[in-house]
Amino acid sequence: MEEKQATTQKLIDHKEKQSVIEFATMLEKMAKKLKEDGKFTFVQGTERIEVSPTNQLKMEYEYEVKGDKHEFEMEIEWNAGENTVKTMDIE
Repeated sequence: MEEKQATTQKLIDHKEKQSVIEFATMLEKMAKKLKEDGKFTFVQGTERIEVSPTNQLKMEYEYEVKGDKHEFEMEIEWNAGENTVKTMDIE
């Protein structure tokens, strides 16, 4: 039997120039909303995209330098329904 592959949906594809202060403010807002509500919402005009990660995240940080160009990326992944940490215990 053939497995059905999940369809990829790109919900946000937005690029803009920001100052370091504007970028830091955006990160602070995301962090505050995640700490308080466990989610945050991107708003652009009338469009609203809620980002609600589970408790367990896979983080990837990448920093590249090519000549004068510097690129820093943060990628966050999670699987729906994966909220608990699976710990080992001895009885």
